[in-house]
Amino acid sequence: MQQQSLLKWHCFEVTREQQRLPNQQQKTITTLRHPGAVVVLAINDAGNIVMERQYRTAIQDWLVELPAGTIEADEQSENGILACAKRELQEEVNLVAEQWHSLGKLYPAPGFCDEIQYLFLAKQLSHQAGQCDEDEFIEVFEMSSAEFEKGIVNGTINDAKTIACYSRAKLAGLLD
Repeated sequence: MQQQSLLKWHCFEVTREQQRLPNQQQKTITTLRHPGAVVVLAINDAGNIVMERQYRTAIQDWLVELPAGTIEADEQSENGILACAKRELQEEVNLVAEQWHSLGKLYPAPGFCDEIQYLFLAKQLSHQAGQCDEDEFIEVFEMSSAEFEKGIVNGTINDAKTIACYSRAKLAGLLD
């Protein structure tokens, strides 16, 4: 069976196809195809983390998270992924960064989705106005690392990509 498209919506697609598993059995697999995303851990000159409180329609609630966004069709190259991170930082929190460091990638839901999230650390920030998407409702604020970690423990921060991005930077020794 060739890959069959079951549903297309915006930049997402649900597909069905036959795959050969490691035990050589064939199985019909349904996958959510996602163009990928970026997550940006932005640290200001005071050493604080730039955060956002964003309304997420799928859960009908506000999440405390890092700036992040979907990679567009023309941003699929390595340079394009960094350009996406820069675009999202400016659009969502009105900042640009002079220093960028890749923190690798994540697979947030590999049981049914092929999305890859690319993680970045951004420093040497300066203000530059951006424009959120029309369906984005974002409140920008900052937290110290201690406040961030307390937020993970007490459940203020529940967003997996945010926790993973911070953890990757912390464990790599990139945070003070």
